[in-house]
Amino acid sequence: MANASKEKPAEKIISRIKGLKAADLKGLFTGWRRSIKSKLLVWLLLISLVPLAIIALFSYRYSATALQRQSFENLESTLAFQKQALQQYFTEQEKTLRNISETMHLLQQETFIKLAAVRDLQKKEITSYFNMRFQNAQAFGSNPEQKKMFAGLVKDAAAGLDSDFATYLTNWLAQRDFFSLILLSADGKVLFSTDTEVERDAAVQENTPEWRALQKGMQETSFIDYARSSFNAEKIVSYFSTPFTLEGQLAGVFLFRLKDEALDGIIKNTPGLGGNGEAYIVGADGMFRSNSVYFEEPTLANPAFVVDTESVVYALAGESGEQTTVNYRGDYVLSSYTSVSVHGTTWVLIVESDQSDAMAPKRQAGEKETDHLRDLAATYGFPDLYLLNPDGYIFYSATEGKDHFTNILTGPYAKSGFAGTVRGALEKKVLKVSDYSFYEAIGNKPAAFMTMPIMNNEGNVMMLVALQIPVDQINAVMNIHSQFEQGSGHKHEGHDEGIPINTYLVGQDKLWRSEATDAKKFGVNTTLLKAKADTEAVKDALAGNAATKIVVNSANEKVLSSWAQFNYNNKDIVWAIISEANYDEVHKPVTSLLRIIGLTALIAAVLIVVVSLLVASGITRQVGAIVKVMAKVEKGDYSEQVPVTSKDELGRLASDFNTMTGTIQNLIQTRQEEHDKLNTSIIRLLEEITVLADGDLTIRATVTDDVIGTLADSLNLMLENLGRAFRRIKDSALQVGSTANVLSSSTGELAAQNDSQSKMLNAAVEKIILLTEEIKKAAEKADQSAGTSKISSHVAEDGAAAVRETSQSMEAIRGNVQNTARAIKRLGESSQEISDFARTINEISDRTSILALNASIQAAAAGEEGRGFAVVAEEIQRLAERAATSTRQIETLIRNILGEITEAGVSMDASIQEVVQGTKLSQNALAKLEEITAHSNEVAELIEGVAAVSKEQAETTAQLAGKMKELGGISLETAQETMGASISMREMAAMGDDMLHAIAVFKLEGDSKKA
Repeated sequence: MANASKEKPAEKIISRIKGLKAADLKGLFTGWRRSIKSKLLVWLLLISLVPLAIIALFSYRYSATALQRQSFENLESTLAFQKQALQQYFTEQEKTLRNISETMHLLQQETFIKLAAVRDLQKKEITSYFNMRFQNAQAFGSNPEQKKMFAGLVKDAAAGLDSDFATYLTNWLAQRDFFSLILLSADGKVLFSTDTEVERDAAVQENTPEWRALQKGMQETSFIDYARSSFNAEKIVSYFSTPFTLEGQLAGVFLFRLKDEALDGIIKNTPGLGGNGEAYIVGADGMFRSNSVYFEEPTLANPAFVVDTESVVYALAGESGEQTTVNYRGDYVLSSYTSVSVHGTTWVLIVESDQSDAMAPKRQAGEKETDHLRDLAATYGFPDLYLLNPDGYIFYSATEGKDHFTNILTGPYAKSGFAGTVRGALEKKVLKVSDYSFYEAIGNKPAAFMTMPIMNNEGNVMMLVALQIPVDQINAVMNIHSQFEQGSGHKHEGHDEGIPINTYLVGQDKLWRSEATDAKKFGVNTTLLKAKADTEAVKDALAGNAATKIVVNSANEKVLSSWAQFNYNNKDIVWAIISEANYDEVHKPVTSLLRIIGLTALIAAVLIVVVSLLVASGITRQVGAIVKVMAKVEKGDYSEQVPVTSKDELGRLASDFNTMTGTIQNLIQTRQEEHDKLNTSIIRLLEEITVLADGDLTIRATVTDDVIGTLADSLNLMLENLGRAFRRIKDSALQVGSTANVLSSSTGELAAQNDSQSKMLNAAVEKIILLTEEIKKAAEKADQSAGTSKISSHVAEDGAAAVRETSQSMEAIRGNVQNTARAIKRLGESSQEISDFARTINEISDRTSILALNASIQAAAAGEEGRGFAVVAEEIQRLAERAATSTRQIETLIRNILGEITEAGVSMDASIQEVVQGTKLSQNALAKLEEITAHSNEVAELIEGVAAVSKEQAETTAQLAGKMKELGGISLETAQETMGASISMREMAAMGDDMLHAIAVFKLEGDSKKA
């Protein structure tokens, strides 16, 4: 800095160059032979320029070779990376497809479980329903009172039913779900019918349900399947028939017609299937035995609706199971089937759910309707996602395009690549992938497909899942490394001097399978399946070879190219993957280096000439020292300094040369330190993130001020985002646990309802016990009535004897006629009152008999639970019959007494003399008859007690029926809620396990540290 005011050496050299004259230069070249100085200068010039030229040429060739080798390495690494990325991309798509397949398999199995549960429940209800109707018909036909009511119809065609019994019969049929009752004679004529459309004396026709009911009903209680009626061809009827006998002889057959909609209430109850489930019954003739919810027209035994599906065939063969099939409406459904035996008739019970709705149930997302598969396709960027049946029918499409609801194997797209993957998956039962080809269903655009079969336990394909591979994602993989930086092979942010790399795919037809960044240079708007590449690189790669050379590409450009074959899924896809870099672009740095070297050589030559002219003396020593040091510098040794032997320009040049070598040495040392620091940063970063392999997302890399710090900062940001994402997944798993707790509460409510049901059962049992005690009391009082009736009979006999004695005495008595006549008159009036009491007892007996009949019918309707009550009712009926017999005996006795009193009155005219004795005898007779009256009153009171007890029995029975009805409702609610809770808990358990297993390997902020 102290010599800053002095003229710098470079400035002196420039000023001297300006002072040179042309004559000086001319003298240099014309007199060099005569002057040592000139020779030295000429040889110095030659010696300086020739090495400089050799160095320049060597540097150019070395730089060109090194840059080309580096470019080849970059192309090969880029090719290897993108080939691996492409392989990883297809592997990820395959993994996603496998996950979807497993989910679909689980959904199908769960749907089959629901269908089987509904099927078994409905089968049980149908069997119970028909067993109850069978018992009702059988009890009606065997009831003595019923026979008594209908006996008159058989003997007298003009006779009718009692109005009270007719009302009772109408109610009885309605309560048991019977449409009507028909009584047929043994020769097939109608004796009675509650159906106004069936006329009396109408004859049944052969091969009709009425004719079959008559034939079977004459033997035993039977069931007749639905068919067209003999009385009205437009009616579809079904009967329970039972024999009607009088005094052990067949008098006719009762036909109980079922209602047309008898089974609809059971069939339409499909808990757990939502609005997409349907159940129906089919007979052996393939016609419905219930009405379909999908048709307004009745389908019951309608020949216009014939069901001949596989489910019907298997069920009629005695099999039960589940399968995917086409139902009677031509829709693909999940079907559960079984056979139902109804008293000699075999039906098929089928419960179905729409296949598409079962696999991808719709839900509302705002104003749009969506499902989980559609959301999945949108999340992963799939153009479409499909579900297919083993016959190739596409029953689900996320976009619901033109190929939706078509058969890919036999339909309009049977020649597409999609159809090829489906055929391959069905044949090989493995994943199949198609190459890109034009697909007409999406507007004849390029498309590739991946299809996965879903197998059942028997190893058969039960469904296929397919996805359309997005073109843009393949292009994104190909453009991951589009440039590399000169000299390093990497492109960093902020660098624009990178050389473009074009990586693309070519199929076996030599057509591109990816999009070029500049398609116009190939003469097309898009290269995918449009541009052809029939080059050496493509042929060699498709043949299975890999190489890196300088070749000419399909655009007739000289390029550095690296190629290899990409093979996926056992050569389902065979592509040539090629990475190219333009030859001129790669050699631009070398060309620039050549220009720089030439310019440098020219400047150096001029400087050498100028320096040679300025050197006067001491040049050899100083130049020798400089050359010696330069020799070491060429070998990379910058530690030697040039000794300064003069103070002229050469001396200063030597000094400047020393300064330059020192600067270069410092620069090399600085670069080495920077390189060591960078290596240290990289090693530290690798050590810090090593625990990521164990799933620890809490680790953070140290952020420094170098380029590695930028990478560490980005890595930390990515780890924070991953941590938050996995935290949300853990929270979701906890929420699943909370939901399971809510369902546990629902299970508690179910337990409470079961407890309530138990209490109601206990109350019903107590009512039954009370009813039994009251019936016992009625039996005791009936026994007392019978005993009293016997006493009345004995007393009446004693009275008759006394009256006979009075009559014999009156023959000799003739006196006090008026007094005796008044006594006899009072005796006659008392006898008349006894007769009235006897008629009342007889009416009570008849009413008790009807009450016992009703009790028998109610007991038969109650089934096994009412069998004990039926025995009691029969005993009451027998007691009532005995009471009626005793009453009739009393009436006969009274009539005899009245006759004898009349004879006594006549005899009194001739027996005046014995009037006193006759009077005493008459008083004795009166006393006896009063005793008869008293006992008759007791009989009346006992009968009234029987009536009261019977009334209490009816009320108790009504209460019992109400309790049983409430019990049935609670049982149904319990079954439905238990089914829903079981399914929900199973689904949430599966969700929780999946989420917890998926994130168990990761360690998050807030988690306890592992030991």
